[in-house]
Amino acid sequence: MEYTNSITNYNRNLSCGVTIGGVKIGQENPIAVQTMCNTSTADIEKTVRQIVEVAQKTDCDIIRVSVPSIKDVEALRQIHQRIRALGVKMPLVADVHFNAAIAFECAKIVEKVRVNPGNFCHHSLPCLTEEEFKEEGRLLEKTFSDFLKVCKEHKTAVRIGTNHGSLSSRILNRYGDTIEGMVESVMEFLRVAVRENFHNIAISLKSSNPNVAIRAARLMVKRMKDENMNFPLHLGVTEAGEGEDGRLKSAAGICPLLNDGIGDTIRVSLTEEPENEILPAKEIIAYRDYIKGGDKLPEIPLFYDPYNYKKREVLPFNNQIAAVAVISDKKEEAEASNGDLKPDFVIDGNTKNGFVFVDEDTDFSKIDKTKPLVAKPKNKNQVGAFRYIFYQLEKNGMKNPVLLCPKSKESFKIAADCAGVFIDGFGDGICLESNGNFTKTVRLAFKILQISRLRITGNEYVSCPGCGRTLYDLQSTVKKIKEATKNYRNLKIAVMGCIVNGPGEMADADYGYVGDGKNKISLYKDGKMVKKSIPEEEAVGELLKLIDNSH
Repeated sequence: MEYTNSITNYNRNLSCGVTIGGVKIGQENPIAVQTMCNTSTADIEKTVRQIVEVAQKTDCDIIRVSVPSIKDVEALRQIHQRIRALGVKMPLVADVHFNAAIAFECAKIVEKVRVNPGNFCHHSLPCLTEEEFKEEGRLLEKTFSDFLKVCKEHKTAVRIGTNHGSLSSRILNRYGDTIEGMVESVMEFLRVAVRENFHNIAISLKSSNPNVAIRAARLMVKRMKDENMNFPLHLGVTEAGEGEDGRLKSAAGICPLLNDGIGDTIRVSLTEEPENEILPAKEIIAYRDYIKGGDKLPEIPLFYDPYNYKKREVLPFNNQIAAVAVISDKKEEAEASNGDLKPDFVIDGNTKNGFVFVDEDTDFSKIDKTKPLVAKPKNKNQVGAFRYIFYQLEKNGMKNPVLLCPKSKESFKIAADCAGVFIDGFGDGICLESNGNFTKTVRLAFKILQISRLRITGNEYVSCPGCGRTLYDLQSTVKKIKEATKNYRNLKIAVMGCIVNGPGEMADADYGYVGDGKNKISLYKDGKMVKKSIPEEEAVGELLKLIDNSH
């Protein structure tokens, strides 16, 4: 069985129902929106105030707090009591890493506990032999089984949330840093849950790379179907960043899955205040509702590998670099643009400059097989229509290069419409209509190609949202680092609150800036620590020195 019911038409993948306090997810229930506090849980007053503000200012459905140590469990209890006394009904979720004993205690207090299979229980076995792998698996099963008994007694829901950056050494030894490892890390826990007849579980497979997050979730659904499971999925791109970049990256990683009917709850993880995450999440859900209203397209077979990237073979085009084209009827508009990024093509809306525009109703048997194409679908479901177009090209043996030209004028929708197609190996660039702001349009096109990992033309910043484990001012630091490095080119810089996902998620980053204690920072280069415990006030300067000395 495959991961989706249709690749051209919206068809929700119905998962089992899960109850989190007064909120139900899965089945036919609405997609729930989540956020997470960025306060220290030990600061009860501040955390309660932040939860109340989120409840009063937004339509958030579920909120989460980190519980980094056993001493924070009592603070969690007081926070839970206080918000309920203040009339806040949002379910409270405890986020637990590294210490299973904390999860056991949290399960007695809150409506849901998130555990990470990569660090839920640590043992000393190196897991290099088959027997060592199995023995640690048995220890894991025993701990998780006992945990589920506590959850069952207290009617507590569970999220099994694995991150690409925090796979256990046991899984890494067996599967490497792969989506197969992410999926198996979750499946081990789900098999225990099924044996224990515990079904109040949601799962997530996240990464700072939208492509990884999408493929992992797809494979997860397939594996669950193969083993007769249908647990609901929590979607999100971890360490998405802030501002427009964070919103575009989140749309690129979440919308393609919703489009395929996958996903029951979402979080847009931004390096901003928690309430800022709710509106973009609601916009993403509205996007899903919009594409549901598209005209029905013909059903087609799954004609590509949705779990492994393979670029569609095309005729030579633009030196095989993903192209940026802008449609503009005003020649003077293009000539007046003085941005540092130039489009590869400016297409006159009347002459088409040799490009052939096609849509889902085109008779491809009559199209010149040597001409570059611009795919501009009419259907509300742009991803389904793009797939149908590429299926027709394949049927007709056509290798024409194709630029994707989504019809939406909204940035996050453009990212959503293109990312789900690019990840499947289709599309040789992007074509956008100028709409009176040529420079802004060009920058957006290049950003979407960069998010899709097709063409790198600027710095990429990976930053987490921050939580109770973050012991320095993350939000202001991200802004400082962006400003300080704006004149560098094509660097990937990770700014992480702590070590939970930091080292793993920044494995492919050029430089890493990671909190390692109260107002202390460690710096990494190419995934390896090079400076430890730098005072926060000196750390940005030290990062710049590290960059300069490496070039």
